[in-house]
Formats: sequence, C-alpha cells, structure tokens
Amino acid sequence: MRKFSVTNSALWGLVIGALCMLAIIAFTGRARNVPMAGYLIDLLGGAVAGAGSFSLLAWIHNLIMRAK
Repeated sequence: MRKFSVTNSALWGLVIGALCMLAIIAFTGRARNVPMAGYLIDLLGGAVAGAGSFSLLAWIHNLIMRAK
C-alpha cells in the first residue's frame, strides 16, 4: 500500500463532510425560522469534521505503513 497525503485527505474530507451535512439538512426538514447563517454554520461544521477525520485517518495510516 502507498502513503496518503494528509492535505489531499483533508480536502476530500472537507467536500464529503459538507455534502453529508447538506444531505442531513435537506432530509431532516429543518425549521424554516432558522436564519441562513445557521445553515452555513452547520455546513462549515460538517466540512471541518470531515476534514479532521479524513486527515486523522490518513495520518494513522501513514504511521502504520512506516512501522511495517
């Protein structure tokens, strides 16, 4: 197996996290009285969580590959 780039993994996580949060917002039927800034904060939170988890997984994978 090859090493993963932590930066590329974070970018992919950013996109996938934002798309997943967008799907959650669309399918849960959030209240209409939530201002648009609330939706943007939710999308940003999903993107940051995705970027953090993907980069952490890439870092752990690289540590395992280095140990072998």
